[in-house]
Amino acid sequence: MKIKCEYCGQMISETNQTCPYCGAENSRVSRVANGVPTTIEELKTYCGKHNLPLQSMRVFIGEDYRGARAFGIYKDEATGNFIVYKNKANGVRAVRYEGNDEAYAVNELYMKIRERAYEQKRHRKPQKRRTPTGIVRKSIMYNIIIFAMVLVFLILFWRMSGPGRGYYFYENSTYYYDSSNWYQWDTYNNEWAPSYVDSDLEKNYDDYYQSRDWDDDYGVGDFADSDYYSEDIGRDDDWDNDWDDDWDSDDDWDSSYDDWDSDW
Repeated sequence: MKIKCEYCGQMISETNQTCPYCGAENSRVSRVANGVPTTIEELKTYCGKHNLPLQSMRVFIGEDYRGARAFGIYKDEATGNFIVYKNKANGVRAVRYEGNDEAYAVNELYMKIRERAYEQKRHRKPQKRRTPTGIVRKSIMYNIIIFAMVLVFLILFWRMSGPGRGYYFYENSTYYYDSSNWYQWDTYNNEWAPSYVDSDLEKNYDDYYQSRDWDDDYGVGDFADSDYYSEDIGRDDDWDNDWDDDWDSDDDWDSSYDDWDSDW
């Protein structure tokens, strides 16, 4: 839906965090996107669905945890505010957000969880799987049939799996899609930031695709230089792809990749 910028009067998308014309903050930004949890309870359910080892990750959802090395979110019953926090290695708390916008608060922690999860997957070494005993070898013809079926499935999945990694230009703004996340160039702060997008861009992304590679003519910074860029891991990083098979116990998390001395 389009709304009018309070500062310059231009019509902008309700999902724009800043006005693409004058750079002013959109105080009425809509932070709801398809498939993204918007409440604390939905975030709990989402993490449970993907078997995330929250205890090992040091993530506390709905809890005002006071120990060191922790990320969390809770509702302060005294003020009614939602608080997103990080307790650093020395126990000092850094508050990421405090306010009455639950969807925004949940999204802040949701994005951090995803960022940390991708980092874990990037560093993890593939585990060897034991071959079950007693399995009878299949015939050559049977294997060929299975291979053909898998190949057809992969082709169909690839075609239906959504936009490809790269730059998109939509409604006078430049976006970047990477690992099932959208990012928008913030002209006010001259940096890339996570962003929600209109359903038009989500559904018709091919119409707005520019290139996989950065071009100085785009007038934006190279996404590869941003804090959100990761090496080309491929589509396996989609949470809904093989995530449930990746995290099956609390022993799988290595917190050494986290910077516990930073504010976030």
